[in-house]
This record gives sequence, structure tokens and C-alpha cells, in this order.
Amino acid sequence: MNRTLRVPSVCILTVITVFLTATFMCAWAQGEAGVKFPTDRPKNGNFNRPGLGDVLDVSPPGFCWWRAGERGKVSYRLRVRDDKGQEVYASALLDEPAHVPDKVLPAGPYTWTVEALTTSGLIAASRPPSAFTISENAVPLPWVAPSELLSRVPKEHPRLLFPKAELPEIRKTLATTRKTAFEDLKAVADEALNLPLLQKPDFDKYTSRKDYAAKRTAYKDAYYEFGHTYIRGMVPMALMYTLTGEKKYGDAAKTHILNLLDWPLDGVTSVQDPRFDEIGLKLARTVPQGYDWCYDLFSEEERRAVEEMLVARGNLLLERMQKRDFLNTPAESHDGRVPGYLVEFSIALAERPEAEAWMEYGMKALLTVFPHWGGRDGGWAEGVHYALSYNDRFITPLQSLYTSTGYDLWQKPFFRKFPYFLVYCISPKAETTPFGDMEHVGILEHGDKLRAMLLFFALRNQDSGMRWWVELFAKEQEPSLEGLASVNSLILPDNVVPAPPKSIPPDRAFFGVGWAVLHSNLAKPDEDLMVLFKSSPYGAVSHSHLDQNSFALLKGGQALAMPAGARYPQHGSPFHTEYTRLTIAHNALLINGKGQIDRDEKANGRLTAFQSLPHIGYATGEAQNCYGKPVTRYVRYIVLVRPSLVLVVDDLEASEPVQVEWLMHAKERFDLNEKEQTFVSHRGDAFMKVHLLTPGGFDFHQTDAWPVEPKERYPMVTAKPPAKQWHFTAKARERSRRLRIAAVMAVGEGSDKPECKVRQTKKGTAEFIASFAGIGQAKVTVDLSADSAPSQPTIEIHYEPQEGETEYLSIP
Repeated sequence: MNRTLRVPSVCILTVITVFLTATFMCAWAQGEAGVKFPTDRPKNGNFNRPGLGDVLDVSPPGFCWWRAGERGKVSYRLRVRDDKGQEVYASALLDEPAHVPDKVLPAGPYTWTVEALTTSGLIAASRPPSAFTISENAVPLPWVAPSELLSRVPKEHPRLLFPKAELPEIRKTLATTRKTAFEDLKAVADEALNLPLLQKPDFDKYTSRKDYAAKRTAYKDAYYEFGHTYIRGMVPMALMYTLTGEKKYGDAAKTHILNLLDWPLDGVTSVQDPRFDEIGLKLARTVPQGYDWCYDLFSEEERRAVEEMLVARGNLLLERMQKRDFLNTPAESHDGRVPGYLVEFSIALAERPEAEAWMEYGMKALLTVFPHWGGRDGGWAEGVHYALSYNDRFITPLQSLYTSTGYDLWQKPFFRKFPYFLVYCISPKAETTPFGDMEHVGILEHGDKLRAMLLFFALRNQDSGMRWWVELFAKEQEPSLEGLASVNSLILPDNVVPAPPKSIPPDRAFFGVGWAVLHSNLAKPDEDLMVLFKSSPYGAVSHSHLDQNSFALLKGGQALAMPAGARYPQHGSPFHTEYTRLTIAHNALLINGKGQIDRDEKANGRLTAFQSLPHIGYATGEAQNCYGKPVTRYVRYIVLVRPSLVLVVDDLEASEPVQVEWLMHAKERFDLNEKEQTFVSHRGDAFMKVHLLTPGGFDFHQTDAWPVEPKERYPMVTAKPPAKQWHFTAKARERSRRLRIAAVMAVGEGSDKPECKVRQTKKGTAEFIASFAGIGQAKVTVDLSADSAPSQPTIEIHYEPQEGETEYLSIP
């Protein structure tokens, strides 16, 4: 979100003077050393933090920037100045482009700069000053030396989540405030007692390029089996032993751990190749917990063997991060798990000399560049599936850090706001969960993990409103058991009484990741109309798709407009990369038959406006960068007039006449009426009548054919292919350099059919009136003219409720 920051002029003059002096003194050295701070974000580069104008509610912030020269040949010094230009903090020389001060900064405005120094100690470049503000009552979160943190870790095991000294009191709650979660854990652990020992995977036997699909298929099967055995099996059994002392659980968990001792550190369990690292990373996620919780069951010889294995794997994790220069380039998705694992390794093995290096790197990453995919307002750019799976991985390390050392990383703004991203962007009844990879998956596959995560945050923050949301989600879904969800539900006593939030804003924007979500009735999932909109600064990289300025629409969780395709049969298959990820599979535009630019971080969108009124919510996205030439401007407006009218308006400009295609996808066949320029989307009892308007009109087409065969190059896969879907295209009849399109969508259910009268005038405007029985009436005007003055509103809305004041909205 844009913020205006006022810095006193004396501060500006002082900073400029210092900056110009430093620049003059180092200019000659810069030419010698070739050292220069980038002006544009490098490929996979971090997001410099704190950002220009940021207002922060933690102190001090974690600082990160881009390298100014070759790694190992340039060092850095961070300098922070107050509003009088006085230096309040200067770091020692740093090897990495990330740093956390060990002192708390008082509330007020600051600027920060970084000097780049050559090996001879000369200042070769200076990063331009950047301003930020520490707000009143900011949460203290200074750097604490790793040696100090490790000295606080209890000497006895267990240490992770449930320190031994606290076990007697925790056990008293297993029949009270932890009763339900404990029963779930026991059921999972009892089932796991029958799990056989895993055989070492052999997917590496496929060595030729022509066998790549077979290797990927065998690899996927192997890491799914590993997850079932160790995440769903070994970890719950180990925790059951810690909580009850029943050896049958501990002995079984121990056997699974010892089974891994002769597995190689490289090959099938390597963590160095992101294409085949899942087993190595899952091993790192689970074995420290199992070892810590079953510690007293191992003989001295067994402990030495397990610890040596874990030390070797911890060192390989650290080597991976250093080799990939994570603090400078943290955008590889799997790398984002490792900082938490390093912290967990260091706590479980705190007495080992290697633990300090693990803790230092993990904490530095967590306090600066992490989360690369998360915004400070709580969003997650890779989508709902990855928001759940990645943040699930951090509950044990961060909570263990707090219980064993007192350091509270949960105070980071992202973690405080993240639960609301889940509440707003996932319907408790959703049959699809846009956006990003795995968006085709419904809530049933996410339910346990989602409830456990929301429950943890509700109890962690003593939030009765969030606890109420947990009950709402639980009520809407069939209960089932999932290994780690049962662990996360048990971490804290359930001592918060659910209470409906006093006020629930219907809409929310997550500017950091470029998502907005509008609701008709957030607290009543059965009747809620949910509109998701995305225009993301991250672009189509990692697990995100080529879907900027796209939308999805769910009524009571039923998809009336949704992204198409599936990640089938797995990540990287032709069906995934040549269809599902692409613009053609989303509710977006094709320009001259082409979609958005793939795998380019600069081909991104941005959320430019958002407003939420009692009866109207809207958001605006700009996505010209996603298409490139000849597109020179592309703005999409999306409006929800509560309870049941959605308006999507596209405003496109190009340097030459272009052909535009407007796309929508659904699970059921559309009813088309090209003559009237309308079509209807159905799903169960829900329906949506869409009226398309643009000068010259559209030609309509729909199909249920896939443009790519789902099993292409993967004929060996036995998993059932995705069910057919329906794909609608409206092709503008006229090529234009300037084009506006309005889509008026009236949503109903059963016999409830909203009244919406639409007409297109000779003056180039579209006018419509929507009446909502017993609620109110909306009058909307959309300017479709290509020649309108810049000062002329594109959309004007008058909403007259039966009770209360009239609402008026002019966009932009």
C-alpha cells in the first residue's frame, strides 16, 4: 500500500550531503573495482527491506539489499540516520547483503544506506538513501547472538515444542484443553504403528534424458510414500511417546529413524537439486523432531550415529543456502523452507559446535529476506496451496525457538497478518482455491491443515474472533485426520472461547502480493458470493501463473468462473506448463492470440486501487507489463455490488490495432446467446448471467476440449485425468488500438433471480439497473468510448439501500 512519508528538510539536506560526499570520494574506486549497486532487481533477487516509505511496527527492521559486486570480494557497512541526519547505527563490515541491528530504534523517521567496500577497504559504492518510519509502540525484535540463543536451550530432551520441564503440566491438559487434539493424534499414531519400513528409493536408476518422465513419476511416488511414513507416521508416534511415555510409539518411531542411517547423503536424498530434493527436505523436516522426542530410547551408540547423520544433513542444508546465495537471491521456492529447518536443527542439537552456524544463517534469513513470497500485509504470492504448505512447515521451528529461547519471531508483521489471508481467500465450502499451482484443488484437501493452522494462530494470539473462524471452517467440512495437522492442533491448550468478531470488513486487499478479495457475506459461506482478483508484482514465476488481472468467482463455494486445468500429472508436465499455467487457462485476456509473458519477473502486474464500502467493494489492477508490445496500457476494474452483482471492466490501449479475446472457464457447459451478447454459467443451484458489452460486439465460442493431452509424455501415469471443463471465448469483432469491455454479471441461486436491466447507448456508454429485493437498487454507468477525456470517470455507481444513506462511487 502506498504511504506518504514526510521527512524534515534538515534530514534530507544532511543525508544528501553525506551521500554526495561519499559518492565523490568513491567514484574513482568504483571504476577500479567495478563495484556498483543495481538499480533494478536482479534475477531472483530479494526485495530490498525496509522499502521506501515503509511504516514499521517492529524495531529494528531487518535490512537486506542487492550485492554490489562479486561475492567474497565486496563487503558492506549499513548506516542508519535519524530525522536530524545523525547516525544512530553503523554495522561492522558484513559479507552478506542482509543484517539485523542488535539495538531497538525509537519511534520516528529514519534513512538507511549501505556502503560497498573493496578488499582493500576502500568505499567503492554507496546505496542511495531510503526512508522508513518506526511507528509508536513498535514490537522490539533486535538481533540476539546465536551463541546467546543456544545457551538458553534446555540441556535435556525433549526441546522442540514441548520442553521436558513443561511436560508434567502439559500432560494434565490432555484430558481437558488438549483433549480433542490429543485423541486425533492418538488415532493417527495408532494407525501408523502398522507402517512398514521404507525401502531406499531407486528413482535415480533412470539416467537417460528419454527416461526423464519415468524418473519424475517414480520420484513423486517415492516422496509421497516418504511423507506418508514420516510426516503422517513417525512424527505423530514420536510425539505420542513424549506425551504419554508409551514405548510402543517411541520404539516404532525410533525404528523408522534408524532405518535411514544407511541411506546416502547424496543421490535420492540430496538437497542440492531443487528438481529432486523432496525426500531430503522431508527428512530434514521430520527426523530432528523424532530424534528429540524419542531421545531417551536411543543407546549411546545409536545417538552418535543419528547425530552424525543429522549434523551432516544440517551442514548440507547450510551449504545449499550459501552456494545458492539465498540472502541475495531467495526466489527459488524450495529454498524458502530451509531457514526454519536450520533453526530446528540448531535447537535439537544445540550442544554441537555446528549449531551456531545453523542458527546464525537461519535467523538472519528469517529476520530479513523471509518470506520472499509473503507480503507484510500477510498475503502469499504463490497461492493458497503454498501459503498453507509452506507456513505449516514453520510452526514447529518458530514455536520451538520461542519455547526454548524466548525469542518471539511470531511478532513479525507477516505472521501476525497471515491468518487473515487464509480467512478471506479460502471459502469453507470452496471447490477450487485460486490462484497458482494446485488452484484446482478444493477445500476438502486443505481442510485439516487449514483448521489446524488457524487454531494455532487463534490460540497463539488469544484471538476469540479467529477461534470463531476455526469453528466456522470445521462446521462446513467433514472431519478427517492428517498427520502434522494433529500435531499443530495440540501445541497450545484450547483455552480461547470462540466469539463472532464485532465487525467483519467484507473485503480485503493484500497489496504486497497483489490480491484483492470481495465478499457478499463473509460470515455465511452457504450464501457468500466471493470474488478473487489478482494483479501481482511477483509475476509468473515459481508456482504463480500467467494470470495477472484475472479473477475467479464462487457462490457458496461453487465455482461459476474459475481457473482451468490442473497440475497433472505433476509439476512440469506438458499439461501443466503448456496449458494450466498459461493465460489461456484463466479468466483473462488474450491479445493477438497470445497470453502473458512467461518466466519473467518484470512481466508483472500491480494492484493500484482498492475500496470497501458497506454495499460496494472494488479493486483495480494494471497489467501492461505482462503483455509487452504492442500493449501500452491495460487496466482491469472489478466491482462487487452486494449482494449479487459483479462488474468487470477492461481498459486497453495499444500502439497498433489488436485482436482481443475475453476468456472465462467453468465446470459446466455455458448457455450462449450471441445475438443478445449474453451467456450463463451454471453450477449446482447457482448461476450467473453475463452480459458482454464493447463497441462492435463479440463472436462467441465454447469447447470442453483440452488443448494439451493431460498424459502427454506421461503415459505411464495411472492417476485419473482431470474431469472435462468448459472454456468460453468472446472474440472482439473489431481490431482496435483503444478498447473498453464491460462484463455485467448477475449472480443468483435457485429461484432467487436478481433483476438487472442493461442497455448500451449511442453515446458509447452502458447503463444498467440492478434491483435486490428487500435490500436496495444500484444504478451503474460504464463509459465504453475510446475517446473519453482522462478526467471522465470510467464507472459511476449510485447505490440506494432501502435503509441508510446512498452510496456513490466514481472509478477511477
